[in-house]
Amino acid sequence: MYTWMTLASAADLSQLDHHIDAEYTPKSVAKKLAVGLSDAVKGILIERNYIDKDYRSTYYNFYAKKGRQYRSDCVRLHFFDETVSFDDSALKLSAKDGHLSDHYFGFMVLRPTGVATIGRSVVTPDVRRGASRFIITADHKVHVLGHTLKIHGFPSMDQHIDIAVCAHATCWSILRHYSERYSIYREYHTHDITMLAQQFDPGGFVPARGLALSQAERVFQEAGTYPVIVARDIANLKDFSFYRQLTAYVDSGFPLFAAMHNKGHAMAVVGYDWRTPLNTGLPGMRYSWDEIKTLAVVDDNHLPYLSIPADGGHYSAKDIDSFIVALPEKVFYPADAFDTLVPKLFKLGKVVQLPPQDKAIIRYFITTGSAFRRFVRSHESEFDPQLLAAVMKLPFAQFLWIVEIATESQWAINQISARAVIDATASLTEHYPYWILHGRKEALIFGRESVDLDLQNGMGVLTMADTGHFGFSRMDTNLRPTRTK
Repeated sequence: MYTWMTLASAADLSQLDHHIDAEYTPKSVAKKLAVGLSDAVKGILIERNYIDKDYRSTYYNFYAKKGRQYRSDCVRLHFFDETVSFDDSALKLSAKDGHLSDHYFGFMVLRPTGVATIGRSVVTPDVRRGASRFIITADHKVHVLGHTLKIHGFPSMDQHIDIAVCAHATCWSILRHYSERYSIYREYHTHDITMLAQQFDPGGFVPARGLALSQAERVFQEAGTYPVIVARDIANLKDFSFYRQLTAYVDSGFPLFAAMHNKGHAMAVVGYDWRTPLNTGLPGMRYSWDEIKTLAVVDDNHLPYLSIPADGGHYSAKDIDSFIVALPEKVFYPADAFDTLVPKLFKLGKVVQLPPQDKAIIRYFITTGSAFRRFVRSHESEFDPQLLAAVMKLPFAQFLWIVEIATESQWAINQISARAVIDATASLTEHYPYWILHGRKEALIFGRESVDLDLQNGMGVLTMADTGHFGFSRMDTNLRPTRTK
């Protein structure tokens, strides 16, 4: 039932063909793994007769009804580093330091469907060749041979082709991430996604025809999220507002259902990598989108965390023409509002010293009030005690927008000049949706106790002591940094 494979090099992955039956297509799986996994993977535990709940959901509702006979069990592959060994007689895994989870890279389920056999998988981005630097992940528990292992990753699978296509696989991966990351969301299996997309049972024929954007929106709505569709202005190839919104939501830790209508394809956007700081010295306000080199996507045609360029090439971010972000209930203030709000911040800069608008780099994203307080507490030496106390006392809503303003030199060393904290439950009609706007020497504190808040009756001004810091640390807490192995 269990077989251990030692890998001296990627070429040894061809051994899969000797241990796994043909209906799991081990040759094609081995080719994908050889191209996509780093050399840090030195051992694979092959687990046969594995009962996978996602495959079972499609087996009972589709494959068991077909004239051709399909097996009901799967194979699961577990990936480890060189410090792990397997005792075949005792069926025991062990690591040299006794901490097995620290040397575990994740798993991949293989379905007995003959084509597109890679099923439910969670692999760490640390062993993905060419993975982007920042990835949206959650903690996943894996039970094998009496061990409970933990892996940080984003779920993925190949589309079934006959019962589910790329859009179904993308919806599944995002919702499975939500169920692992947030306790309020239930777990959905592959066949559940097919059912959520329709008002009635579509049977086996309809799903393979594809999934419209409106149907994907329905899937997320039925799953208890609040989906927002954002579409690019097709007539404007340089619709930078679209990409600024895309960046903001990914930077907030929300994976995106991204559509490429010109390619008839969908994938999940789950991360990004910054480009080398340009330090152009040229005037003109820039946004974080302008500083992105690659996006990380979960594309069912590839292993997860495929890096695609932000601009240029036959497959890039410029092929994305619309996306769905599945938001929680208490986010009312949309990302496109910052196209008009950001310039207004510089008018408030008459009170709070900000960098010149034409020399600033702007980044904005969603976080929670508790996460922001933790960040400030962990960097409290950067903050005047008055400002720190205000952060701890203000009755923040559950979700906040954070706007970070940096100069080029600060951006290059992960620092900022100033920060605005925006109420994510604010209305678009509000003139001052702020909680805080602070620089190094001054801060504006907005009470938000009244609906008629204005700059005279609802704002406090703090004059702060110089803490001796060049700037403030950039808040990078929503995504996990990739640690290449």
